[in-house]
Formats: sequence, C-alpha cells, structure tokens
Amino acid sequence: MSGNSSGLLPLKGWPLVVLINTSDLARTCKPSPHAELRERLDAIDATALLSRLKQYRPRQGRPGFPNEVMWRAYAATYFLNLPHTNALIRLLREDPLLRELCGFGDNLPHRTTFNRFIRRLGYHSSLVEQVITGGAEEMNERLPGFGKVVAVDSTAVRSHSNGYRNKGASDQEASWTAKTSARSKDGAEWSWGFKTHMVADATYGIPLAVNVTTGSRSDNPELPPLIEKAQAMYSWFKPEAVIADRGYDGRPNVYYLSGKGIKPVIPRRRTTAERGLYGGIYTKEGVPTCLGNVAMEFVRSDPKRGRLYRCRSEGCHLKDKTTGSTHCDIEVWEDPKAEPWLVGIVRRGSPEWDELYSKRQSIERIFKSMKESRRLERHCVRGLRQIRLHALMSTLAYQTTILVALRRGEAATMRWMVKAVA
Repeated sequence: MSGNSSGLLPLKGWPLVVLINTSDLARTCKPSPHAELRERLDAIDATALLSRLKQYRPRQGRPGFPNEVMWRAYAATYFLNLPHTNALIRLLREDPLLRELCGFGDNLPHRTTFNRFIRRLGYHSSLVEQVITGGAEEMNERLPGFGKVVAVDSTAVRSHSNGYRNKGASDQEASWTAKTSARSKDGAEWSWGFKTHMVADATYGIPLAVNVTTGSRSDNPELPPLIEKAQAMYSWFKPEAVIADRGYDGRPNVYYLSGKGIKPVIPRRRTTAERGLYGGIYTKEGVPTCLGNVAMEFVRSDPKRGRLYRCRSEGCHLKDKTTGSTHCDIEVWEDPKAEPWLVGIVRRGSPEWDELYSKRQSIERIFKSMKESRRLERHCVRGLRQIRLHALMSTLAYQTTILVALRRGEAATMRWMVKAVA
C-alpha cells in the first residue's frame, strides 16, 4: 500500500491502465504562437510572386534584404494584426524568435525599406491573387460542395486620408460611402475611402474572389463582375445559388444569374416604406396580393404551371362580399421562368429560401474577422492600388488560417483565429 497513494492495487495479471483526458492533452500539445505563425507563413506558396520581385534587385551597391524575408515579415503583420510597419519593426526588435522566424539576423530594415517593398508589391497584386487562387483550389479538393452556394457582399475600407479636406485630401481616389447604422442620428454611418467587394463560399465561410472600388461605387452593378472573375479564376466554379442582400436587387442581376442557371436568393427592395407594395400587386417579400391588397397563401407547385396562390379564407374584406361587382375569390398561377425578378426562382418565404438566405451571415462574419484580427481596418495606406493589395493580403491571411486548420484535420475549428504572438 505504501507505493500506491490512491490506496488501490492493480489486479494480479492485469496491466495498470492510466486514463488520460484527451481535451487536456490537446491543450498541452497545442503549438506555441510562434509555431502557429511559422506554420501559416510556410503554408503560403508565393513562388511566382517572389520570382517576379527578383527584377528589383540592385545591380550595384550593397545587396538588400532578401525578398523572401521581407515577404514573410510583411505577411506576418496580417496574422499579428499590426497596424503599420513601425509596429512590426518594434516587435522584431523585442522578439528574437520572431526575427528568426521571418529570416532576419541582428540587422533589421528601416521603415522606408519596408515601405518601398510594399509599394513595389502593389504593382503585382495580381500575383497575390494567384496565391489566394491556389489555396482555394486545395480547399475545393478537401471540402465537399465547396463553391456550390456562394454569397456576395461588400464592406467599407477607410483611407488613411482626411476626407473633410475635399480637394485638399491626400487620397484623391477615395470617396464617401454610407451604410445603414442604428447608432447614427440620420440612420447612416459615413466612411471616406474604398469598398471591398467579395464573393465567398457561404457554406464554409471562405473567400473566393475580391474586387476593390472607390467608396461611392454602388454594390448593385458589382455582382456580375465578381461572378465573372470567380469563374475566370476557377474552372470548377459553377454555383447553384448566389445569396445577396436587397442592395443587389434588380432585373439585370436576377436575369444575369438565372440566365446562367444560378438561383438568385435576393430579397426585394421596398418601393414605399409606408405601403410596402409593388403597385398593389406584390408585397415586399415577393408574395402576390389579392383584390383586397392582402398577401395570398401558397397552395402548391406544379412543374409545368408554376406556383399556385389563393386568396386567404380570413383577412380579406372582399372575400365574403355578396353585393356589388367586386368579389375576391381568386387563384393565381406564377411562372418563375416568365418573371424571375418579380416572383423569384426560389419561392420567397419557403423553407428552401430561409435555409439559403440564412447562410448570407457567413460573408458578414468574414468581413468582421478580417477587420478585427486580420488588420483590414488597421493600416496607413492611400490609393486604390495599395488598398487593393491590402485587402488581398487580409483575405490571404484569413484563407491561410483556415487552410492550415484543414491540413491539420481540424475542420470543425478552422475559422478560429490566433490574433497575436505571445
């Protein structure tokens, strides 16, 4: 008994079994923040980009810092959510492990050296986009149904410039944009800068393609170019449904998607806030109204005739009217192919519609995560070219974090982000 503090002896002939809590073991074996950062930087295949940057090597004078080292340090700022190069240099000085991870020795580049490298990189943002394409190609092989249901949306990205100076603003390519906000007195929150337009897989919440425009650019006309860009980037990109908010509503977008055999899942715009009806025919949810201006009830669908709607047995004041010529007791057959914009290919309010539209939140979570932990809102950048590079790098950091989790076999936690190196 003296050798067993628990007071229990193993049975004769039986091995001693030790029970281990696997969750505790997982926490114990969790890689350090430096190891996680190294894993993410190593996962980025920037071979073509670095090869192109070799043309900038000086022919005379002292050799500069290797492009591979500068690239790793610049990419690390997006995983560490650092706001500018000064913060990176300060962290490199304080953290020898981070210096070793990026490839620096005791000698560190000056801030202007980093800024020249970033400006140079801005001319080759298309090669950064190729890196994103390569990551999405691997995800397509690993994730079933990847890219079948996608969401389209945009978010404002501020410029490092003062928009209130009008013509004196240091960023002449930026412009004002507004988004609905309950915190503002006039119901709108204004931002001076640009917009990042994105198409993303709505099932897994993974970016696929990005466009960047000036802030005043409307969301509506950006939907077709985004879909065309994604189709040019990926041969397998053939979505079954595209989800977007009512800012993308309109005949051109709906006819464009339906013409490609894609289901548009886009709510109708309101024409009048008080009335909420489309000429007294359809509600803002896209449901037909009867003669009494009451939303009709859906009865059934027929593959040849379309959808059958009927005047409700309750709620219509003309339903039981016995005098006069106006008596509401009607049925309406809708043909989605005849007017997809008005009636919708997927019936609005149906279980299929609700299930698809609920996935639109995935792209909002992408933008939120990119702003909070992938420095989309933290920068000192002006001009459309550099903002485009910045948005692509933030997208690449988000995508790479998910890709590393997939390679580890941690699909359930692939959206979890590590914000900083300890």
